Amino acid sequence: MRNIIIILSFVVVVLSAACQNADIRKKMQKDYKQSIQFFGNDLAGHFPDELPDSCSFGATVPKKDNLKMFGFEVDGMLLWKTYSSSQYKALVSKFINLSNTAYEANDSSLLLVFSYCDEIKIEGDIYRDQELPERQALAKHNVTKASSLPVPLFEIDEYKGNTISGLPEDFELYILDASPSKYIDDKYLQECNCLPEKWKHGYSKGVALSDKKQVVIYWVTVW
Repeated sequence: MRNIIIILSFVVVVLSAACQNADIRKKMQKDYKQSIQFFGNDLAGHFPDELPDSCSFGATVPKKDNLKMFGFEVDGMLLWKTYSSSQYKALVSKFINLSNTAYEANDSSLLLVFSYCDEIKIEGDIYRDQELPERQALAKHNVTKASSLPVPLFEIDEYKGNTISGLPEDFELYILDASPSKYIDDKYLQECNCLPEKWKHGYSKGVALSDKKQVVIYWVTVW
């Protein structure tokens, strides 16, 4: 009898965990679809229609009640997934055909888009040098040396590399489109001294591909 009780208890725990996972998955699918809807097909049409299994996904989408208090913030979506060999080859062929511009992960000309707040003003007092020296250097690079189309600064722990883009060297960045202009409501936009004048506002979308890992990182970023 005791063995039966233990087995039944184990079944209940497993079923409970499965239900929790199903609820989490359902919420992730909802969040994903809302993010896709916010950016629209023009900006996020290259993302998968449904949130794939065994992937990672993150989004920063402005909400009506959000007030950005400090600094320059970037809105966007990232999704990364490891594919089977055949799936990966098909996606590589598709995106290379769609892209007219590609950069290596450590291309010194990269123009990087990232949230930045080096100076804060509170009640009349100004607090400078709030960013780390590494990010200050990237901001300076953007306005003095960068000449590429804009791409995100990739800050993904799973794929962290010692390149200017933040990715390992085996990744290549394929830009599907990028343009300077305002693509979200003015109330969500902020000025930034970490980008050249031409690119004060704009968007970029594309994919980062690693043949070595068979990984695709989808991105769209708007600022």
